[in-house]
Amino acid sequence: MAESDHLKPARQVGSVNHAHNHVTMHVINTSALSGPTLSSKRTRSESEDSLADTPPSQNDIAAGQTQANESCTSAAAADDGTFGDEDENDTISTDDNSRVSEHEWPECWSQAQVRYFSTNYKWLISRNQKLGCSVCSQVCARVDMQQGQRVSQEWSGCLISSFGRDKAAQQNSLRKKIKEHRDSIYHKKSVEIKEKATQNTMQKHIEDMRKADYASTCNVFRTAYKIGKHGRPFTDMPIDVQLQVLNGVKMGRVLHSNNSCANILDHIAAGMKKKVVNDIVMNERKLCVLIDESTTISGKSVLVVCLRSAISSENPDTIFFELIELQGTTAKDITEALLGCLHNNGFDPHYLQEHLLAFACDGASVMLGRKAGVAAQLCSKFPYLFVWHCSNHRLELAVCDVLKEVGGINHFKIFLDQLYSLYHASPKNQRELTESAHNVGQRLLVIGRVLSVRWVASSERTVKAVWENYQALQVHFTSAAADTSRDSRERAKYKGLNDVLTTVSFVVNLGIMYDALTELSDLSRMLQRRDMTLDQADRQLDRQIRVFESMVSTPGPYTQTAIEAKKEKIFRNVCLHENQRVIKINHGQFFRSLAENVKCRMTPTTSSHVSKTSSEKTDSHLLSDIKVLQSDSWPASLDIQYGDAAVRRLCQRFRVGERESVLGFREYKDLKASKTPAALKPLLTAVHTIAVSTSECERAFSSMNDTLTDKRNSLDIKRLSNLIFLKCNGPPLDQFNAQTYVQTWLALGRRSAASTNCEAQSERKVEPKTCWSLF
Repeated sequence: MAESDHLKPARQVGSVNHAHNHVTMHVINTSALSGPTLSSKRTRSESEDSLADTPPSQNDIAAGQTQANESCTSAAAADDGTFGDEDENDTISTDDNSRVSEHEWPECWSQAQVRYFSTNYKWLISRNQKLGCSVCSQVCARVDMQQGQRVSQEWSGCLISSFGRDKAAQQNSLRKKIKEHRDSIYHKKSVEIKEKATQNTMQKHIEDMRKADYASTCNVFRTAYKIGKHGRPFTDMPIDVQLQVLNGVKMGRVLHSNNSCANILDHIAAGMKKKVVNDIVMNERKLCVLIDESTTISGKSVLVVCLRSAISSENPDTIFFELIELQGTTAKDITEALLGCLHNNGFDPHYLQEHLLAFACDGASVMLGRKAGVAAQLCSKFPYLFVWHCSNHRLELAVCDVLKEVGGINHFKIFLDQLYSLYHASPKNQRELTESAHNVGQRLLVIGRVLSVRWVASSERTVKAVWENYQALQVHFTSAAADTSRDSRERAKYKGLNDVLTTVSFVVNLGIMYDALTELSDLSRMLQRRDMTLDQADRQLDRQIRVFESMVSTPGPYTQTAIEAKKEKIFRNVCLHENQRVIKINHGQFFRSLAENVKCRMTPTTSSHVSKTSSEKTDSHLLSDIKVLQSDSWPASLDIQYGDAAVRRLCQRFRVGERESVLGFREYKDLKASKTPAALKPLLTAVHTIAVSTSECERAFSSMNDTLTDKRNSLDIKRLSNLIFLKCNGPPLDQFNAQTYVQTWLALGRRSAASTNCEAQSERKVEPKTCWSLF
């Protein structure tokens, strides 16, 4: 006896997927159900009795299974929104019952019975003398099977046959099966689905469900991106998700753990990095590489790699690219790590040969060694590579040279270092200084180190703090020197500090240093700008050198204030006195030394120590060629061919169209530099691609130290690199397009936030407190 349709377990047919024996239907393409129904050859019967006794043979089931697969597959493959057409030999419409071939239907039925059942059961079809259901077959070919409803493979695949010892028993078995299938839950559900499909309500419902699932995944991605962008730990993810759920935001049921947050951020960073590389490579943009080496808090040697290119625009920009863990700190190790990073991210050797223009780094010997430094090894692989020593690092070297040449600066530095140690090592002294500043109506500024390993901008802040809080310092030193609760040694220390602070020589030295560090700090900040170009930096340096030369004879504003205080013997309501032991800084010598050392250090392309090498002469010649593109360097009487030779040399060096650039430069001269011709833009973009400073690498190190804290020192370098990339380059949260990364996430087969194929994360149990009931 054949299995009844409400007892038969489901099997895989055509495009139907089964997760369990008992399955629930979810429509895949309900628009297909709105098409015409399958027509079939039908017969009529006049009686409905009990089931037959004999079950179908295995051969009959196998044959019917094959036919059902073909029927369902054909229906699932229909592209026009209708079900697949049945074979003309198997089915006919109910309007053509007069042409029904009796041998296609059960042998126990007469022609009158065929017509009767065709009229009363329009869903009845027949194939090879076996019955089936057209509605169930059509719906079966268009649904996903999940746990819930029971599906009859026999009815959807035309496998229902008659059984019995005589003709009457066979007819009774068929009538019984037809009646039970008509009243079955699955058949009624199939009819309901088909009726709703004509109105597209089911399709809209499924689309709404998918949009809701997609939206919840996007909400999870935005939450994870906020955590990565703002440097929060991954463990914030469950708490942030819980907060949004309480606020009514749909967050799905999975992807809420800290591990999911880390994986999502890795996916987003990889997608962003891939877009950057594709934009550079596909548009054949020129490229400059910046690197710097450092050590993490966990003791690992790492290499920061930054890129400068005209990414998605005509104006070059500098971005952090990747953090690499070094296996060694030799020049060979660094070179191999750098080239491996570029190749692994999509920059093939052929592209680098044609478009890698420049390499920028600090002045360490491992980077700029003449014979075996990283720059020398890269130049051997890329002959046209332009090497640039970071301008900010060279500015620091120039300041160090001044410290060695001018007397009195070291004594000034030692005194400020004593102030730093005094207030940073003792919270008590810091509190007393704050009270002194409050008493004299001053806002206390932080006193740090001066002329240390940090850049000159930090030294300027320290000198400014001493200048602004001069009176508060004097009040604190005086009160501490007279405090009897302190021992004699400590009181003597404060008395000695007050004696130096109130000398005329110290006030004059403070004014001189304040003027110099203000100028150097402004220059350093200008060079750190991401949009700073080589020609702009050259003009800034030339102007700053002339300012230092002028200050040799003309004091700056703070020096002038100190000179007036020297005459009046009073500065900020504090009386001054002479002390020969405090060494004075020679004003003229100091600024003359600044001008000379800045000129010596900043003019060459790498450093003053290699300015006499042949390669250095070539690059210096290149800098003079770049100056030709600056309209302020043109002579008064401009010849039409002025600078053409320099433009040709630049085009050969940067692999840019020579003839187009020359014609564009001539038009640029005729326009008096009022407008940049399109033909000249590729050359200007190539020149502006050269990085002036490696300050972006320093920013990446600062971001690394903010992310890799004592509590997160076990972060993997690859994951740390992704977090720095998001923090440095990622857009603000309101401009983050989560849909793009959700699509690629799901395309990789990853779970959505609404996935039901896994267990949801269990809520963390918190031991309740009795006082909570009051709150």
